[in-house]
Amino acid sequence: MPNNCAIDVSMMQRITIFILSIALLCGCGSSSDTDGKKTICVTISPLKSLVEEIVCGDYSVDVLVPKGASPESFEPTMKDLMTLNNAEFIYSTGLINFEQTLISSVENSERIVNLSEGIELMEGSCSHGHHHHKHGIDPHIWTSPRALQRMVKNIGASLPADSAKYHAAVDKLLDELNALDSLCSNSIDSANVDAIMIYHPAFTYYARDYNIEQISIEHDGKEPSPRQLTSLVEKARNHGITKLLIQPQYGKDKLSSLAMECDAEVVEVDPLSEDIIAEIKRVTTIICSK
Repeated sequence: MPNNCAIDVSMMQRITIFILSIALLCGCGSSSDTDGKKTICVTISPLKSLVEEIVCGDYSVDVLVPKGASPESFEPTMKDLMTLNNAEFIYSTGLINFEQTLISSVENSERIVNLSEGIELMEGSCSHGHHHHKHGIDPHIWTSPRALQRMVKNIGASLPADSAKYHAAVDKLLDELNALDSLCSNSIDSANVDAIMIYHPAFTYYARDYNIEQISIEHDGKEPSPRQLTSLVEKARNHGITKLLIQPQYGKDKLSSLAMECDAEVVEVDPLSEDIIAEIKRVTTIICSK
């Protein structure tokens, strides 16, 4: 005897998928929000304030990855794809796993602006479970003021060439990032900082640009082994490290025993902060203070 409930549920699922697919294909409306502004999507929070400053309030800027979520494990939903298909532009690093799927999932993929263009990329072994980054490339370009300057230029180049106010905003932001670059360089040199120790290696480009070593506490998404812990304690002492950095999503308690062994303080830093310029300043202050 057939199971009518199972048939009804299956049919409803097919109908729902069909309706969502039609809505996605039709664009589900215009690319404007309720205020009449066209929408721009950015894949991660640190890109939002950059884009907002450059477009001078002419667009509504939405972030794809929700606050508190990990970009490495994020997978866009059908609703996310509908939002993306309604956007005037989509700005991404082009390096995080889910960003690679957008090219094949979004209509008119030429609207996707890859902000890593022109940046000398670095290899990285960073992974989370089964989520690896594009070709083993470290994606955290937004944590370096120098890489941010290139990203800002890429944003400006994607906007209408005849808009003087956008280009003026780009120049202003570049001046701010140039000042930040000088601040980081001078502070690190004055404090004789030669290494930072962080749970998840998110400051790879920052470390390269200021000639310091980034010592990662976790490896390939795994907790350090007893042997690795011993090595970390030795490195912390040799480099005079007094601050152990950790991202909010991991929790300070993960580093309590290591901090005790190193006689160091555990400090939260947020590479996914929406105000990435302010966060880079804060991180520089943290690592340069003894």
